[in-house]
Amino acid sequence: MNELERTNNGIDLHPVGKNNQLTSLEVYDKYGAMAYGIILQIVPQPHLAQEILVSVFSSPQLQACNSYPFTFAVCVIKLARAKAVEAKRKLMSLAQDGTGNTFTKGDRSPQVIFDLAFRQGFTPDEVAQKLDISKSEVLRAFHDFFKTYRNS
Repeated sequence: MNELERTNNGIDLHPVGKNNQLTSLEVYDKYGAMAYGIILQIVPQPHLAQEILVSVFSSPQLQACNSYPFTFAVCVIKLARAKAVEAKRKLMSLAQDGTGNTFTKGDRSPQVIFDLAFRQGFTPDEVAQKLDISKSEVLRAFHDFFKTYRNS
C-alpha cells in the first residue's frame, strides 16, 4: 500500500473503466466533499467556492475522467484545482489595485512557496522569479513543506 492509498481514507483509487461509468450524481456524492475542500484552500470564500464546485461537476471535462489514465479521484482533484485557480486569477485581475500581493519578497518559507504554487497557481519558474530565488530552491521548499506536513 503506497502513501496515497494510506491517506486516502476510503476514497476509491481504482480507475473507472468503461463498464463502470458513474453518473454525475454518483460522482458528486463520492468526490464532492474532497473537491470542495481543495477549492476552499484556493478560494476561501464559501459562496464562490460553491459556484466553482458546481462548475466542476457540470463541466464536460468531468466526463473525460472516465478514461483518465490514473484514478477518477486524481482527475477530479486536478479539475477542481484548475477551476479554482482560474477563478482566483480572474478575481485577482479584477482587483489589481496593488493589494493582490499576498506575499513579501523577504518571506521564502516553504509554506509561502507552496501557497504561491498550489493555491495561487504559479509555476515553479514563476515562483522563483517572484521571490528572486532559483528553481531548485523552489523545488527544495516543496520537499521541505511536504516533509513537515507529513511529520505533523
